[in-house]
Amino acid sequence: MAVYLGYGVLGLLPLPADLRYLALIAAFYFLPGLMLRNDLERQRRYQIGPDRVIPPWSGIGARWALGIGAVVFPIFVVGFVLFYARICEGDLRVLAPVTWVEGLTPWAGGLEHYLSRLCRTYAADPWPVHWRLPADWLAYGGLGGVLAVAVELFAIALPEEVFHRGYLMSALEERWPPRRRILGAPLGLAAVVASLLFAVGHLVGMAEVARLATFFPALLFSWLWRRSGSLWAPALFHAASNLLMAVLIASTFPP
Repeated sequence: MAVYLGYGVLGLLPLPADLRYLALIAAFYFLPGLMLRNDLERQRRYQIGPDRVIPPWSGIGARWALGIGAVVFPIFVVGFVLFYARICEGDLRVLAPVTWVEGLTPWAGGLEHYLSRLCRTYAADPWPVHWRLPADWLAYGGLGGVLAVAVELFAIALPEEVFHRGYLMSALEERWPPRRRILGAPLGLAAVVASLLFAVGHLVGMAEVARLATFFPALLFSWLWRRSGSLWAPALFHAASNLLMAVLIASTFPP
């Protein structure tokens, strides 16, 4: 939490947002290695260290990310389309638990306001008949898409996985060793706590209760980490998930 609190403190200073986020990325990449600089065994098990900021490449991790994406993404797309078709028609009953919790916080009404703005451009065409890529992906003759992939992987997904799964979850497992296997992966309280801190950390950049929903994909990232044995599995799946969401948003809510 100290990392996120530090990021929040930087938000009080007159610094450019990009510079603050760059500091957060640097903390995710380099702080775990510094913490483990004299512990070679943990560096090996956590797949991080001061001399190896990027985890060692693993083809097995890539295959796991691809396989889980092939299963999860079609289900997610269908759920996304059905969810926003309902929400943008004004039926918010499915969000009742979330809005109730939000009503207990200083951000009451924020989710409904956000959805109201989002649904103003809702495209009710049968999706995905009309695919649309985010406008910034088409910049520079299409090179914007290459940049988007690089940013999602190396500036968002990979540093977050290095910190939350590679370091935090692994360290917590030494305190709370997993006592059961779930679909072949040893998971326990450490994965839950690391996923919860991952979700809470998302509130620092944008104080919306709905961002706590990142807890659920974080559990899947944790499972991928332990099932594949490579940080590249959750990192690649994480990046692909963010890129898919960008396409879904652009296709469902065109500018």
